[in-house]
Amino acid sequence: MVNRALSDLKPLARLSGERVRLIGAQCGRIEIEAAIVWLDNLARDHCAVEDWDRPALTGIFQQQDALHRILARVSRHHLGTVAAGLKSAEWQTRIHVALALDTLDRRAAEPYLREALARENNELAGQVLLLALARAESENVWRPQSDLDARGEPDRMKRHRPQE
Repeated sequence: MVNRALSDLKPLARLSGERVRLIGAQCGRIEIEAAIVWLDNLARDHCAVEDWDRPALTGIFQQQDALHRILARVSRHHLGTVAAGLKSAEWQTRIHVALALDTLDRRAAEPYLREALARENNELAGQVLLLALARAESENVWRPQSDLDARGEPDRMKRHRPQE
């Protein structure tokens, strides 16, 4: 699906939002795992490409962008599968997954982001995780009235939990 969509693109073009939405809606666990592996491969390719090779770098960036935008549009039911990408050995993959989780459902992603930040060893990936976590925490501070118990306190049973 993604290969077909990317093959139609001209250099420096992006997949349309509608196309990203349609592809994301069709993705299941297998496609999500394949996208994360693809992000890992692109990260390794990026390390192997010389800085002067702009066409190659542009192609890599274009594919990484498309993949993280697609991961951000999969069903929320697959949040745990997407979050598994935070355990990737490739720091660039962890960044793209964190960005996807931030868009997909940052409230539910908070525990995954917190765990990933605790073990992160790359400074840039750590900064992206910290930003995504701060955004998740700020959303979890405000709760709709339906998430409050009879005393006006947050109902712990209604706290958003990641789905596996």
